[in-house]
Amino acid sequence: MDDKTRIAIERLKTLEPIAHLSTERWDELAGLAIVEKMSAGMSVFREGDVDNQTIYLLDGDVQLTSADGKTDKVLTSKDKTAKFPIDESQPRQASCVTLSRSEIVRIDNSVLDYMMMWDQMAVSEQLQPTPAEEPANVDSAVEPTTTAADPNSFEPDEERNWVRRMRHIMAFKNMPPANIKALLERMETLLVEKDQPIVKQGDPGDFFYVITEGTAQVTRTIELAELQPGSSFGEEALVSGGSRNANVTMTSDGMVMRLAKTDFDELLKEPLLNRVSADEARARVNKGSVWLDVRHAKEYHHSHMPKALSIPLHELRMRMAELDQDKEYICYCGTGRRSSAAAFLLVQNGFKASVLTGGVQVIAHDLVR
Repeated sequence: MDDKTRIAIERLKTLEPIAHLSTERWDELAGLAIVEKMSAGMSVFREGDVDNQTIYLLDGDVQLTSADGKTDKVLTSKDKTAKFPIDESQPRQASCVTLSRSEIVRIDNSVLDYMMMWDQMAVSEQLQPTPAEEPANVDSAVEPTTTAADPNSFEPDEERNWVRRMRHIMAFKNMPPANIKALLERMETLLVEKDQPIVKQGDPGDFFYVITEGTAQVTRTIELAELQPGSSFGEEALVSGGSRNANVTMTSDGMVMRLAKTDFDELLKEPLLNRVSADEARARVNKGSVWLDVRHAKEYHHSHMPKALSIPLHELRMRMAELDQDKEYICYCGTGRRSSAAAFLLVQNGFKASVLTGGVQVIAHDLVR
């Protein structure tokens, strides 16, 4: 019978990409990751398994073999590669058996990738003031209207100014024109006061927000960003399906517009996210698209798609200038969660981007190591 114990945080911190998580996430993960002590000759996983687990070798030796003979290698915990998962493929492309008394740790893929995204987006949420230029495709779709707010709250001149400010919002630049008016009609106006919290870290992601008047501050344990009129926030939790990764608090009186999650999914998220299969992604790359690895740098250096660019998700907002708006980028990560957020941010900012459905676990044999 397997001997299962809780893993120590100090051991977690030696693993990649777990080493990049915050102290809060290490504490959480230590309670969810269980070490298994196994005797020689025991199966860690079998070829063809779909277990949705990230598995690390902490101690001992294991052998990986595949039925077609393409894989036959021994891994030892003393190797530097033991910092990384034993195998990233789903379904498993090989079987893994212990050759000696060994210790492994199993972590649910969705839990790990969610935590990675939570922390990376908290670092990356450096929202910039909206640029002055107006997207041409919005003008044809939006007539002056106040149905998104209170129909009696604006005089005609004020109404036109409000619509003009809304047209500046980066989040709406690349929306399908037909969606713009519907989106504005469904947004709710909230008058807010200085020091009023808008979102709280850890709360469910239920609304997408746009500041139309006033300023706000994004904080976690430190200040991350200052938000100006035209800035939007809250999309990360809605794209990922997770909880809020930071606090947003008003630093002045003002006004925000908010869009419910169901409307966000219908009008913003799904129209902007293009998901592609492994085969379709390969075909597009062969025609000139570029792989974009949004995992941590150490994950990329351990294994990555051929000729892939490496821009970790938490650096993406700051490094967009390195990308070419004439090219299409196929974003990938471990499971597809971080890359969905990356693709959404890219499309918001005028880039052509798609998401590799399932992440590297569905294309593991293509990785360069």
